[in-house]
Amino acid sequence: MSHGELPWKAPDSYRNSELSSTNFKRQQSVREATRHAWAGYKKYAWGKDELQPVTQSSNLRWGDWAITLVDSLDTLKIMELEEEYAEAKEYVRSIRFDRSPAGYKVQLFEMTIRALGGLLGAYELDQDPMLLDKARQVGDSLAYAFDTETGLPTVNVDVNRKSKEHSTRICIAEAGTLQLEFKKLAQVTGDTRYAKYAERANEAIENAERKHKGLYPAFINSDTGAFDSSAELSVGAMSDSFYEYHLKQHILHGGKEPKFMKRYITSSEAVKAKLVKKSQSGFTYIGKLVASETGFSDEMEHLACFYPGLLALGARVLDRPQDLVLAEELARTCYTSYTMTPTGLGPERFGFKTREQVNEYNKHVYPGSTRVFNDDGMGGVDARYILRPETLETLFILYRVTGDPKYQEWGWNIFLAIEKHAKVEAGYAGVQDVYSETPDTNHIDAMESFFLAETLKYLYLLFSPTDVISLDEYVLNTEAHPFRIMK
Repeated sequence: MSHGELPWKAPDSYRNSELSSTNFKRQQSVREATRHAWAGYKKYAWGKDELQPVTQSSNLRWGDWAITLVDSLDTLKIMELEEEYAEAKEYVRSIRFDRSPAGYKVQLFEMTIRALGGLLGAYELDQDPMLLDKARQVGDSLAYAFDTETGLPTVNVDVNRKSKEHSTRICIAEAGTLQLEFKKLAQVTGDTRYAKYAERANEAIENAERKHKGLYPAFINSDTGAFDSSAELSVGAMSDSFYEYHLKQHILHGGKEPKFMKRYITSSEAVKAKLVKKSQSGFTYIGKLVASETGFSDEMEHLACFYPGLLALGARVLDRPQDLVLAEELARTCYTSYTMTPTGLGPERFGFKTREQVNEYNKHVYPGSTRVFNDDGMGGVDARYILRPETLETLFILYRVTGDPKYQEWGWNIFLAIEKHAKVEAGYAGVQDVYSETPDTNHIDAMESFFLAETLKYLYLLFSPTDVISLDEYVLNTEAHPFRIMK
């Protein structure tokens, strides 16, 4: 059945009248896309970590924890894909989260947000004690990473040997994006140890000496507790979700921990002062300060496109209307990074140049190339699209905060581009070059678990009534897993 033939008959689970016929059709189209991605995973990668959709094969990239399956649990539940959810949950019973292939090192950060977060998110919606038991098993396996003098965890854990893998350097995203998951685990199990691990790591980062009060260098030494002075300042890779969890810890605790609110306000003001710039043609963007802090990089990462959504959420929760204005400006920039390419997909990194720089740059681009900086001085730097969710995350939050339907339109356009350029027979594949429209040679043989956990979930929620995973009841972790706000 084509999109246009979908019947308008909202199921009983929709409890208010705001769901229009168009939104329902779009929501169901996203649901069908999820079924397609899940079918490919089930057929070619069942029980494995990731589907490789181009070669119709699989990998054990994340330690043989069936991470796509675990990361997708609450997505399947939210979308009422009950048969798929039941089958996935039954498989979870067989997973040993205290084991991994011999010699494999489990990544603390990734398995906290994907495995622990995925199990806890499903438990919040389902209340099946088995899911909580499995979440506790993950928490216990990962807890060895916190056995350090500074409280800063190590990057990896050997779950077979029940020991940490010593590392002297950890990025702040890895050490500072564990707090929602371990604090939620503490709440639902009654075991405060988990919260103490995460809180100790959080305070070690906060107490480390730094030059700018609200900005944190991307790396910190887990042996000494000192920041790496050569590390850049940004809200992109290595740092992004650390900033996110200031506000989200405040929300998770129901506003009962004012220190997190203060840290969020301080950091957002510092980001605005030091990292937010406007291009010559009027695009507001977030760049980064290089290690020496003497130079500024005029590039924005797709990963940083979560930040306007964070500002919008902060504007809503903390009554900061000035931040909503900035959030909408930044969201326009992130969306334009999609519309400026022939595929309608946004690049991994994009940059900004003056008109003079554009003219000089474009002289040296090979004839016939579409990879040029446009008249607005905006162009792709890393042309990959790896099915990332951050722009859609921002559009979802902005729609929930403002009610402006343009964010639904923008999200729908991105979904159509994904359908056209990333969909393959066995699922969805990353795109090597968003400036190229030659799909036969342009796919990346990877469907990351976050495509199901985040990208498709945010799209589905964008077209759902606002009481489906209400932002008054839930806070979403950085992998889009819903945790009930502690009352």
